[in-house]
Amino acid sequence: MRNIKSNLNVLLAILLGSVLSLSVNAEDQNDRWSMLCENGDVSYCNLVGRKYVATGDYQKAITVYQSACSHNSGEGCSWLGTLYMNGQGTRKSIRKANELYIKSCEMQYGQGCLKLAQLYEENYEFEQYRSRAPEYYSKGCSFGNAESCMNLGALYSEGISVEIDRNRAVKYFDQACNNKNGLGCLHAGEMYSEDYDKFRHDYKKALESYHKACELAVAPGCTALGLMYEEGKGDDADTELAASYYKIACNLNDAEGCLYFAEAVDKGFGVKRDPEQANEYYKTACNLGQINACHSSTPTVKN
Repeated sequence: MRNIKSNLNVLLAILLGSVLSLSVNAEDQNDRWSMLCENGDVSYCNLVGRKYVATGDYQKAITVYQSACSHNSGEGCSWLGTLYMNGQGTRKSIRKANELYIKSCEMQYGQGCLKLAQLYEENYEFEQYRSRAPEYYSKGCSFGNAESCMNLGALYSEGISVEIDRNRAVKYFDQACNNKNGLGCLHAGEMYSEDYDKFRHDYKKALESYHKACELAVAPGCTALGLMYEEGKGDDADTELAASYYKIACNLNDAEGCLYFAEAVDKGFGVKRDPEQANEYYKTACNLGQINACHSSTPTVKN
């Protein structure tokens, strides 16, 4: 017993020493990053700035990002703009944020262009510049910012500040999707699965897009994928695959996915029939806001 206790004490000492070592190493790393930043290495200023933002030390973040921005870091200017936009560590100034986002975008930093476009599109103080949002989304997209591509696709699909152009919309959704933007994949899938005037559906591409959306944990993409397999669009009909994707969507809290999986379990559609389990999924779908599911069970709705 003494040997066991002794060994445990040794193990605890080793673990404690490891924790302390990691803490010291982290502090050493932060000190090294700060020193490199002070010596003019802008990339480390941005790392230090992120650390300060993460810990809520916004005043220090402001100082670091001011240094980065003054040394022509698009990332530093963009972050500094966001801090001014939110009034974190400094007095809130939307106009100062605007200036910094412009500077960031001019430095070809995609996130800065995105923030600028969103500012023009959403903030009433810059309503006169709203028509320029597509221009800055386009720049952000060309600089590799996936969210800019996705937002630009949305503008073209809905005809906001630009003429409706389905071909351009799906082009930008695809670009966003290829850069791991799950919503871009979802919207590309939606475009490929329907007919719009001269734009004709392509079920195989829709299936590919929904697969990517689901892999990126965009729940409606998983539900749409299940429907494609259920209806045999883009591939052979496969009820087992359909049910499996409905279940994945439900696990990601998609109400429609839960409803479809409940119906599959209720009817034994691609899975073993189990009315009791189906009732639980109907309850889940109802609690997530799917009204049709509420009529199929006796759910205990969350307060």
